[in-house]
Amino acid sequence: MKKIFASAAGMAGLFFLSSCLTVNAKKIVEAPYVPEKTENVAVVEVEKSSVVYYSETEIPQIDGTFNEWAGLDGVHTRRQIYGGMFNPENADGLFVLRTDGSNLYVYADITDDSTAPNAYEASQAWRGDSVEFFFGTDTKPHTSYKAGDSRVRIIPRSKSDIYSVGIGINDIEVNSSDIKAAVVFNSKGYKVEALIPLSLLSGKDLKLKQNVRCDFQINDADDGKERTGLLHWNSDADNTYADPNSWGNGKVAALPSK
Repeated sequence: MKKIFASAAGMAGLFFLSSCLTVNAKKIVEAPYVPEKTENVAVVEVEKSSVVYYSETEIPQIDGTFNEWAGLDGVHTRRQIYGGMFNPENADGLFVLRTDGSNLYVYADITDDSTAPNAYEASQAWRGDSVEFFFGTDTKPHTSYKAGDSRVRIIPRSKSDIYSVGIGINDIEVNSSDIKAAVVFNSKGYKVEALIPLSLLSGKDLKLKQNVRCDFQINDADDGKERTGLLHWNSDADNTYADPNSWGNGKVAALPSK
């Protein structure tokens, strides 16, 4: 493992120093919000569990093509915490996790009708377009972060350079050659894929049938301004950054054969 600029142990103790609350945040919407079926608004589907697909031989390449994610079921970030009613054309997301045992791979397909590169440093990057996932291996109830709990923020820095991506772990920007990430913008939003060593997160390898805890988040900042919308997969409040008990359940399962 090559040297990184911040240690995972230091990150867990420092992330409380910054808040994820937005200045002038809009009225919180009780979630999950289930709008009536109309032509423009989809009904929210509530998933009960997330899957971490396991394979030691089929490894995603972080190259911005996303072929290795095709056909895999994921979870959707459709709990609108604030920013008005959930509207899939304004902000929506599909998240998928994979592992080879020692690394965690994340994919996100984000719908966003107004995108912009995010120039904020990691601790403040929730204010611009970005995605986050929360991951832990301690499945016992606990309301504050333990050693195996992590919050990862993936920050798109450029529309022209797909590898210009910031990674924040527990609000500390981490620069490591062991981390790989790519973000590709398109006419409907952007797609993300990243490799994060588990040594920087839970610190332990993952095994088949292992239970984990996780959640997923979209930070939506229309017109590149302050965050105007916040969406989660599991938690129905703006508390994932502080309370692991608000995360949902996940399980490591074998990658389906093609």
